[in-house]
Amino acid sequence: MSDPSPWLSAEEVGVLTGLAARSWKAQCRKLAAMGVPFRPNGAGRPLVERTAVLNADAKPKAKRGPNWGEVGGKAKAA
Repeated sequence: MSDPSPWLSAEEVGVLTGLAARSWKAQCRKLAAMGVPFRPNGAGRPLVERTAVLNADAKPKAKRGPNWGEVGGKAKAA
């Protein structure tokens, strides 16, 4: 079995957006509204990387902020 394409097929993008596979401009608008990264090819068809959709459900890493207890040299003793 060969590896799947790194890009979603036109039919898969249609299923993802709920729009017909030939409505490329509408699909681009829908993908942008959904926050799905894509880039249009030379003909205008949106190219969506398979990994962008597969990793969309992954839990985002927590952003690490400053340790406010360390600011100004007021660290607590252990």
